[in-house]
Amino acid sequence: MRFIIALSIWWMGLSYVAAQSNYAAAAIPEALVKNAFAVVRKHELKFTVLNKGEAIETEHKVVTLLNRDAIDWFGEPAFYYYQFLEIKDIEASVYNAEGKLVRNLKKKDIEDVKPLDYFVDDIRYKLLRLPSNNFPYTIEYTVTKKHKGLMFYPRFQPQSSPNIAVEYASFEVVMPTDLEVRIKEVNLPPNCNTGPNKWELQNIATFLPEPFSRNTSLKLPAILSAPTEFSFGGFDGNMRTWESYGEYLFKLNKTQTELSPELKQRLLKMVEPCNDVYCKIQRIYEYLQSNTRYYYVGLGIGGWQPTAAAKVDQYKYGDCKGLSNYTASMLNAVGIPACYAIIRAGKNEQFTQYPDFPNAWFNHAIVCVPLENDTIWLECTSQTESCGFLGDFTDNRTALVMTPTGGKIIQTPKYDETKNTVYRATNVNLQPDGSAKVLSQAVFGGISQNYPAHLESLHDEKRKESLYKTLDINNFEIVSLDFKRNSGRIPNVEQTMSLSLQNFASANGKRLFLPINLMAAKMEVPSNNPARQSEFQPHPRGYAEIDSLTISLPPGFSLEGKFEPIKVESTFGSFENEVVSDGQNLLVLRRLVVNANIHSHEAFPAFLDFLKMVSKADKAKLVLVKNEGKP
Repeated sequence: MRFIIALSIWWMGLSYVAAQSNYAAAAIPEALVKNAFAVVRKHELKFTVLNKGEAIETEHKVVTLLNRDAIDWFGEPAFYYYQFLEIKDIEASVYNAEGKLVRNLKKKDIEDVKPLDYFVDDIRYKLLRLPSNNFPYTIEYTVTKKHKGLMFYPRFQPQSSPNIAVEYASFEVVMPTDLEVRIKEVNLPPNCNTGPNKWELQNIATFLPEPFSRNTSLKLPAILSAPTEFSFGGFDGNMRTWESYGEYLFKLNKTQTELSPELKQRLLKMVEPCNDVYCKIQRIYEYLQSNTRYYYVGLGIGGWQPTAAAKVDQYKYGDCKGLSNYTASMLNAVGIPACYAIIRAGKNEQFTQYPDFPNAWFNHAIVCVPLENDTIWLECTSQTESCGFLGDFTDNRTALVMTPTGGKIIQTPKYDETKNTVYRATNVNLQPDGSAKVLSQAVFGGISQNYPAHLESLHDEKRKESLYKTLDINNFEIVSLDFKRNSGRIPNVEQTMSLSLQNFASANGKRLFLPINLMAAKMEVPSNNPARQSEFQPHPRGYAEIDSLTISLPPGFSLEGKFEPIKVESTFGSFENEVVSDGQNLLVLRRLVVNANIHSHEAFPAFLDFLKMVSKADKAKLVLVKNEGKP
């Protein structure tokens, strides 16, 4: 009997060692290590729905961190919890390069963190401290969560970056017989659906994002799940359609819109002088900006239900939900129909929404004002944004607009090359030694005004510090710098800048060689990729740059040779460049337009030719020669 027990213990120990050896970094297939900073050895997620308001979520993950680049992604796993989400259990371990256990997670290794102490919410994180100084090493964790309110089902994406490989991943949704789950598969390999609501993915290699790709996330495999019937925060809802989901959200909001009689009277008096609707909207919006500030409030259902408009008016602050609901309520109070809307905000989020798949994947609230011949959108968390302008945080994507009859999906404004513009006039006073004094005046419009608008808000030294890093000019000094912001549906920023250049032109004997392009950003040209696989986009939004460069020639110098003008029209945009001389001055005219059209991969070589042409033209030099006998 003792022999049998001893043999059993020996076998269990042998099995344990064998299991650990699976985590050795050397056991990872070579094809998965290539270009990877981490390899997900195993990622298993099981989501068991108990009823329309409760679920158990169990996640088991094993990741080998190959180098320091993986730290930001996996170095300290964090799991949030709040009123509607409870963490039931966490286990974790660390293994060395050989796959041998280094240590198990202890209680002191779990830090309970409130991420933003200055906001009012009940969100906290369990942060796992699993340090190791020697790469590669492996972390393993299992976390069990209890959902006590179900508006969200999981979005399973085991490969979260092009530089992360996946050895094995599985996802399963277990549903009660009386409830339905909806699924959307994105970029999945064939034959990975292994059963009802169950998937297995294996050996997903890294990939190098191709230049000018629309978004790397478009290639990442993902499985989106969403409920049909659900219960959250004491409110039952249905997400089968956007209309039904909008009804649920409208129900959350309808008790939060009332304003005091005093405020209503004040608002009516405020808009009384206006002769058109836009004037009224602008006055309400400016009142919002000058009387409130952003402050996040997310206690319980408050993470989705806005603070009552009367309370926002009383306390003079609110988050995106509260401020948007407050603004819509004020507009409705003066007879302008305005709707609360939710959106997936973020500079790179335009292409990660799925209008054909009703879901709750939103993170921001704005206001939609549908007029007879126009639609005005309002970003209510900014105290400086122009009325009716949405920046790159919320432009060109779908928003779910709440109406009394349900939700409606509406596209936000798209700012293209006709809106995102730079008009720049630059005067160069050139000296015989190649130095120069420069005065440049520019007007940046649309999305192009984001950076100068940011600079305008900074102290002068910070402005200069930033421009010294970004301007592609050698050996220069900023003598003076000024900004002026102009509001409007398409706002702009005027920038006036004085520079002193030590080496604007390079001298060689009696000649001066000077650049044809001074202020415009130089075009970057990727290496040729004849095996390109994906479609491409010349620019995420499109833009236009119109430059005039006037160069006052030093006495005795004139342009040598003739500059042949360039004019090219293509499906990617257009480019024009010409030089005009009157004997005392050179006028360089440059016009570049790049659009946001999406092209098939076959057109990429032609696009490269367009970029090379622009780059070559921008790098060209003008040659001045000093005439003999001239002073």
